[in-house]
Amino acid sequence: MKKSIKITLISIIFLYVIYFTFPYFIKIDLKEIPESKVIYDSNNEEIWEIIAENKYRHRIWDFSWEKYDFAKKVFISLEDKRFYYHSGIDFISFFRAFYHDLLAWKIVEWASTIDSQVIRNSLWLNSSRWYKTKIKEFVLALALNKKYSKDEILNLYLNNIYFGYLNYWLESASIYYFGKDVTNLTKAEIIALATIPKNSNNYEPFKKKQNFENRFSAILEALKSRKIITESEYEDIKSEKLIWNTEHKNKLPYVVDFIEKTPPASLPPQVERGTEGEWKIQTTLDYYMTREIEKLSYNAILKLFWKNVTDYSVIVLDRKTNDLKVMIGWIDYAWLNWQVNSRTSPRQAGSAIKPFTYYLAFKNLWLSPESKILDLPISFQTKEWYEYSPKNYDLKYHSEVSLAEALSQSINIPAVKLTQEIWVENLLEFLKKVWITSLNESAEHYWLALTLWVWEVSLYELTRAYSIFANNWDLCDINFIEWNNKKCSKIAEKKYSDMVSEILTNRYFKLGWFPINSSLDFPDRNVFVKTGTSRNFRDNWAMWYTDNYIIWVWVGNKDASNMKWVSGASWAWEVFRNIVYYLEPTDIVETKYFSNNKENRNENIRSLQEKYLEITSPLQNSVYSIDKQKPLDSQSIKIEFSTNYDYDKVYYLVDNEILKNEFWKLEKWTHKIFVKLMQNWSLISTKKTLISVE
Repeated sequence: MKKSIKITLISIIFLYVIYFTFPYFIKIDLKEIPESKVIYDSNNEEIWEIIAENKYRHRIWDFSWEKYDFAKKVFISLEDKRFYYHSGIDFISFFRAFYHDLLAWKIVEWASTIDSQVIRNSLWLNSSRWYKTKIKEFVLALALNKKYSKDEILNLYLNNIYFGYLNYWLESASIYYFGKDVTNLTKAEIIALATIPKNSNNYEPFKKKQNFENRFSAILEALKSRKIITESEYEDIKSEKLIWNTEHKNKLPYVVDFIEKTPPASLPPQVERGTEGEWKIQTTLDYYMTREIEKLSYNAILKLFWKNVTDYSVIVLDRKTNDLKVMIGWIDYAWLNWQVNSRTSPRQAGSAIKPFTYYLAFKNLWLSPESKILDLPISFQTKEWYEYSPKNYDLKYHSEVSLAEALSQSINIPAVKLTQEIWVENLLEFLKKVWITSLNESAEHYWLALTLWVWEVSLYELTRAYSIFANNWDLCDINFIEWNNKKCSKIAEKKYSDMVSEILTNRYFKLGWFPINSSLDFPDRNVFVKTGTSRNFRDNWAMWYTDNYIIWVWVGNKDASNMKWVSGASWAWEVFRNIVYYLEPTDIVETKYFSNNKENRNENIRSLQEKYLEITSPLQNSVYSIDKQKPLDSQSIKIEFSTNYDYDKVYYLVDNEILKNEFWKLEKWTHKIFVKLMQNWSLISTKKTLISVE
């Protein structure tokens, strides 16, 4: 008897030593779930959450449980009532589970504690459980309690618990299901989230609503019976209507795609933990500004559908900091077949390259904006002995023009002639210096057509390159991460870049191309304007900068289908003008003129007073095609004009036949279209344009 008592005491001591000392020597390497990165705009508005490894929506929320006592009580009550009274193993639950399993002769209970669930979720989640695994859980749960406090273990548990839809941890679930932080959850919402983890597939509230409601009611009753909530709280929670967050769309998908495709090496210095513990990317984007510009641009595009214009892209930079404020990649980026960011997609830039040609002409050839050049028919011989004869957009020749007129009116022949004089090699080298990376062929390959840009470049590259005009001859990279400093380098010479800027800002030099009071005429604002149109009218560009912003607009079609005969003056301006007046609401009193020469300035003022009538649509020598698949009655063009005449009657004529209104149904042939203005029954002005219908 004494021997058996001795053995029993030794066994008890041995077990005691094992229970209280052995766990200290067990090393636990808990698996950490990768964390999401959350993207914010400059106003701290959340744009999107980048899901870790495409399978973990996980935001760590390290806070003191004393402040969130109710959430603490709910989860402990549901998962492990004696959590604070055991060291990882709840022996009462263990023996009860063992007894029930023995009676059923199968596993019906596991006596899991929060501690053991931390071990299972971290080390062998989804693995099959048996007594061998369970014993390991118990041992490691003991070790866990030697290493961490109970509140820390509770944090570890809720950081790994699964709430469905890739959500781990309470904060992620709170954002996903209710669109708010944990700190703003009501008691009913906390209980609702506690309802899901038992079986996230069976109790999720969107598709299994009835199952969720049944379990929610059962949990509510249990919390009342366990005195976690009072009778009055029970009634309040029961009557509260849960408002679920069903909007899980990316607010700015083109921005997020751009950031996700950014080389990782450029992101870590700017990624930091927010005050709540999550990894955050603070961008320079302005979500609310983007939404307003989307509305303005969409309405403008709707007016252009009849010209087969269906899409647009916009970039807006803060001119002072070169921070990216707005980036719109497409009219509807959510369409799976069209998830292309026009901002980064290569497109033909057309005349948008000409300012760089003129900059080099001023610098290398010692020319000035007042210098004259002939705009007459000319031919060049290629190395294959072919003839290259550049044409102007309006198919007209303007005889002798100044360089200021040639650039502001985007006349092709002078630009090609200047490219020959400055050498294509020099233009190509300079374009590469301003970070246009798409130019990877030799100068011989591009030849004189380089200045008319029949090759492709992205809107991003052009916006960055144009910074030499908008930023006082500094070439500045576009910054899209908050708190970055403006990164610039001296590439251009201010004297010559100012000449280009003055020409493209002066409203009077554009008279031959953009009529006074047209959409691209800004009498009360300093606006730099340059447009470009690609071959076959597939791409239409317009680049502007105001006192405070740099703005790029592209319009066209994602399927590269041809738009009807159009220019930067009649397409992209519809979008741009709305943006300018939204971003620059305050009138500018002082207007900046190109020349300091008093005589030139007076001449400009006199030209403003001259009366004009311009047909803006259709343009001279437009070509239209009849669609055989559509009824002829539904195919027409709209005649539009711009004027500063005072008139009381307008007549539209096609081949000297008066139209009932400004719409004319297409007929095959070459036609003369007239606009005639009348006042007091007298003809005061008339204008003609010539078009062809095939």
